[in-house]
Amino acid sequence: MLEDRVKVAVSDFSKITADEALSEFLALIDLGCDQAFSFVGNIYECGGRNVGRDYAKARFYYEKSVETVGSVAAYLGLIRLYYYGLGVESDYKKAFEYCCNLSEKTDDPYANFYLGRMYMDGCFVAKDLEKAMHYFKRSWGKGYVFGLTYLGICFQKKGRNVRGWVIRMKAGLSAYRIARKDIGDWRIRQL
Repeated sequence: MLEDRVKVAVSDFSKITADEALSEFLALIDLGCDQAFSFVGNIYECGGRNVGRDYAKARFYYEKSVETVGSVAAYLGLIRLYYYGLGVESDYKKAFEYCCNLSEKTDDPYANFYLGRMYMDGCFVAKDLEKAMHYFKRSWGKGYVFGLTYLGICFQKKGRNVRGWVIRMKAGLSAYRIARKDIGDWRIRQL
């Protein structure tokens, strides 16, 4: 019964206003549905009609979701908050820890992408283009196009400009093909 209500709330999510969705997911939490924590976190992170962005609340609900059900979406939400400093000071160490945890558990393409970015830019860890390339390859291996884009950037940073541009063009063509079928496809969503 509760799982059916979650399915209905998720399917109705795009059809209703943010405040209505928030109300429904908070009611589900009150009924003991731990899966709803991540949805509430996302609503507060993104905001919407009649709901302003509230990163502190987003962090609270994402943390509850990670603690109770280990939600991949909640891990990714926390990574974004700490990586970009949304409502908190940028904390690459926390973002790195969440990325490592998620990468080890699920080999998530977004977590691997963020790990690649941290190694490429030297965020919390020493710059290491080889490790960055490793994570970008893993991200691309799971289908995330920006993993391939940043792999090309790494080749360019290593002085292999032609190879880097060829890889980046391949990523652009892949993104174009995917977007022609579905502009909202997860493989081309920017983080």
